[in-house]
Amino acid sequence: MPLTAVDIHHIPQRPLIAVGSRNQPKLEAARMVFTDIWPKARIIAAPVPSGVSDQPWGAEETARGAINRARRALRQANADIGVGLEGGVEEGPGGLLYLSGWGAVAAADGKLGVGGGGRTLLPSELADMLRSGVELGPAIDAWLGRKGVRHQEGAVGVLTGGHLGRAASFANLLQHALAVILHPEWFPDLVFSFDDDFA
Repeated sequence: MPLTAVDIHHIPQRPLIAVGSRNQPKLEAARMVFTDIWPKARIIAAPVPSGVSDQPWGAEETARGAINRARRALRQANADIGVGLEGGVEEGPGGLLYLSGWGAVAAADGKLGVGGGGRTLLPSELADMLRSGVELGPAIDAWLGRKGVRHQEGAVGVLTGGHLGRAASFANLLQHALAVILHPEWFPDLVFSFDDDFA
């Protein structure tokens, strides 16, 4: 059976959860994941800078952005849990470019969980725009002739034909990141190799 709030003694039953963004799919992802575990959770937007480039490139930079957002949101809101979600792109098999994402969950007790998710192949036209320096949000808008795709279904929703929206994709990242928070006893000596960059 899945763990619930009554099983998790180091987090309050009604935790304050601060999401390091105002982006609606990111807030919805937090609601999807955290209210399933803590039904009385209070989820707020606590927009903070990611500390990485506007278009994160590669797993490490994207994960760093998520960690920065989680830790900064935690501190800014004096929350029980801080959440960071960061979309990026990664070079993948065959020299092709993939849409990717990382999530981070920082707890007030100092524990930090990080999780990654699926990879979605980007069409060559979009990949060329990104390689020329255009950020994914404006690139997907220009490619589709629309505005604000990142605040709606996102590139992942467009590319999967509406079967996987941005909120659900971000929720998956958070579910992976929660392992450390739900089972801190299994990760007693966890230190990320770039941990000091985010103090």
